[in-house]
Amino acid sequence: MVLVLFTACSMKKPVTWQERILKEKMHTSNLVYFEYGNPKNKTLLFLHGFGESKETWRFMVPALSKKYYLVLLDLKGFGKSPKLADHAYSVYDQAREVASFIKKKKLDDLTLVGRSFGGGVALVLALMQKDKLIEPNISRLVLINTMSYKQNLPSMLKTLNQPVIGYLGIHFISNDWMAEEAYRFAFYNNDLISKESTAYASSILSTPLAKYVYLETVEQLIPDDINIMQRRYKEIDLPTLILWGKEDVSIRVNKAYKLHRDIKTSQLKIFPNVGHMPNEESPKKVIFEILRFMELH
Repeated sequence: MVLVLFTACSMKKPVTWQERILKEKMHTSNLVYFEYGNPKNKTLLFLHGFGESKETWRFMVPALSKKYYLVLLDLKGFGKSPKLADHAYSVYDQAREVASFIKKKKLDDLTLVGRSFGGGVALVLALMQKDKLIEPNISRLVLINTMSYKQNLPSMLKTLNQPVIGYLGIHFISNDWMAEEAYRFAFYNNDLISKESTAYASSILSTPLAKYVYLETVEQLIPDDINIMQRRYKEIDLPTLILWGKEDVSIRVNKAYKLHRDIKTSQLKIFPNVGHMPNEESPKKVIFEILRFMELH
């Protein structure tokens, strides 16, 4: 069994810009999404984090949809979007999927709102646009506790990334326990965790191929060429809002300051006593900052 797992890993295509962006064609897997607000208003396209879905943005919809057209997307393999038994689950693969979705939906003057893994996807899309690989439809970025620089995997994901141990763990530990632990790891104040959130996360884990997708994504989470890619953030010149929970233990707040220094057109807001998921733990603060940013840009 171990030999099979290692052999399968060795056969996978490298997780690099060259292999997954330049050599692959754009395509879409009929991604599932929700729409809110008037399509004539400026569009905000929301990209969730690892193991999440479009449901993570629900606390922000009532306020933001009054002024903007919101598109909440389930990334490939997550939420209700198709879960395919392939190896295309890196930020590069997801960026190609989102680029195809944007083209198919004819979205323009677009603000990408990406959190954690979704923020990493947003950064890749911004660089694809910079290189003229996609149409210039992205006008602004909102990056929330976003995946960006080389780092060690958080402890929970490090366990999932171990051959055999990760497979056994995700398949034999209860879905409820995994969902609740993930939220406790992401929140600073556990009293604010919504039971609806953990219940939904648990239910998604029970769907066919969901756990396969989780393991594939964790294995590909840090691109092989991350050292090259992180140097390119300085090329991004879109108006950018960086929001961060100061108490994040998954992606430490020092990454927020570094990203702010690299993206010269960015502004930064740190939320004290908030963890990895400000959009659920402190949505009013996130809404306020997004509204202010959008009014300026």
